[in-house]
Amino acid sequence: MVEAELVIGNLRSQMRNLQSLLNYLENREAVGHEEYGYVQTTLRDVIGRLKEMQRFSSERGEKHLLRAQWLN
Repeated sequence: MVEAELVIGNLRSQMRNLQSLLNYLENREAVGHEEYGYVQTTLRDVIGRLKEMQRFSSERGEKHLLRAQWLN
């Protein structure tokens, strides 16, 4: 259960980051080079963290699958 809470917490954190980015962009009258740089950096960070979560989930899923096959 702790792992599920960690995954959910991490996912919520990334969603907050994306919401914050959206709010930032919506409050701009124009999007210039600095804003694009900020967006690129923020998205790269969020994507990296989501990929880490994907790898973690995939590894955990494979371990459970292997354990289930071993039990049968």
